Amino acid sequence: MYKNLAELACAALAASIQDTGAAPALPTRLDSANKAVVADTCVRDNLGFALLFHRRKDGLVADELYFSTREDDGTWAAAEHLSGGVTEIEPTSPRNVAAILKGRSMVLYDETETDLPTGRPQADEGYELLRSYALLVDPETDHLDIENTTPGADPAAGRTRKTLTSQVALFALFSGERFTIHPVARNGSRSQPLGEPYELTGPDPGPGPELPRWLADLD
Repeated sequence: MYKNLAELACAALAASIQDTGAAPALPTRLDSANKAVVADTCVRDNLGFALLFHRRKDGLVADELYFSTREDDGTWAAAEHLSGGVTEIEPTSPRNVAAILKGRSMVLYDETETDLPTGRPQADEGYELLRSYALLVDPETDHLDIENTTPGADPAAGRTRKTLTSQVALFALFSGERFTIHPVARNGSRSQPLGEPYELTGPDPGPGPELPRWLADLD
């Protein structure tokens, strides 16, 4: 049992970088036993992001995005809250997700930009602007293939597989980065593309305002 959401975020990040790189073995479905769950994590270098869902006392579901840095000993510093608020859907309900997707393989769930202390050599006074994306993913998706389409990226590097923790996938991009996300379904022992890919772009150099939260169209 976790004392608070920040502690759950750190536990999710610790689990996500274990030897197998598998998704954390933590609750992912809101129900009577779990009032807070892990939607997904994203680790970039020594930066970690965790997206959580929780049910408030008024019964509404809210999402919360947390950020942490990895210490020299491999542990994660206390997680800091970046953004969050009440959602317009039940994000861990396959029926609600399907109603929003309307036959599409992926749609944008949320997008934000934040200046964070990265400590990287190219960081301006230690801070860089990062853009985070959360994508709502079709229930039939087995995993996501990430193709690095950043100008100058090594074309021979191939795609990186992202295992899904829930039907919401989290990404974080540095300035100038471009990723193409390919949803993949499993047909027996074979994998096959599922719908259209989704393009993600990192922020432009320089500061920028936080983008407005996505609101679901429930009509």
